[in-house]
Amino acid sequence: MNTPLAAAQNLDPNSILALFSALGDVYFFMKDRDGRFIGANNLQLEKLGLSSEQELIGKTDFDFFPSYMIAHYAKDDAQVMESGEPILRRVELVANPDGSVSWYVTSKFPLYDKDGACVGIIGCMRDFERSDNAWQPYRRMNAVVDYINKHFSEPIEMAQLAKVASLSISQFERRFRIVFEQTPSRFLIRYRLTRASQILMHSDNTVSEIAQTVGFYDHSHFTREFQKLFGMAPGRYRKAHAKGGAEE
Repeated sequence: MNTPLAAAQNLDPNSILALFSALGDVYFFMKDRDGRFIGANNLQLEKLGLSSEQELIGKTDFDFFPSYMIAHYAKDDAQVMESGEPILRRVELVANPDGSVSWYVTSKFPLYDKDGACVGIIGCMRDFERSDNAWQPYRRMNAVVDYINKHFSEPIEMAQLAKVASLSISQFERRFRIVFEQTPSRFLIRYRLTRASQILMHSDNTVSEIAQTVGFYDHSHFTREFQKLFGMAPGRYRKAHAKGGAEE
């Protein structure tokens, strides 16, 4: 009997790519087992700053994303390929080519050849700003996302975010964990550090100025948290990812 899994394994990757290319709010990509891109739709190419698929084929995440994000992507890719189980509707913060950051709902699936062997992954992302449908399961947190976007450089208390979500603090923290798979305070720190990493690569502002810009008013705290997430100090990160940056 031809099971759904067997049918999925025999799908032509080019047909899958054509399908997702027709969807205006979905970023779609395919990678082989070594993490090399083997296809993407036009929206994904646009996000990566590319004008054609030929510019993408054979490249990896190392060519496009900050180093700390790559380890996270690679871990998810390996999990999907080794387990055969998809990752569904995970909310993630992703850096954009212009230095900004956005929220996406991401899903990844194993990619099989005609013999049923896993040869890579296929993935899709939906941008909250482009697609209201992508945000529907998390609608309760919509106002919280907007609030963090607008006020991340200011002191933010959990009571403020709970009030924005119209929840008690305990309800808010519990529901936030379900959606984002981390505490609100950790998410806020990671959001600020992600913004800082982009500013480091795209400006000559001092590290102290950047720390204050993203809401860290204790320079040493900023440096410790940055090193914990990125594996290196802010000044070293700037040297590794941008040219001509001033360290302090």
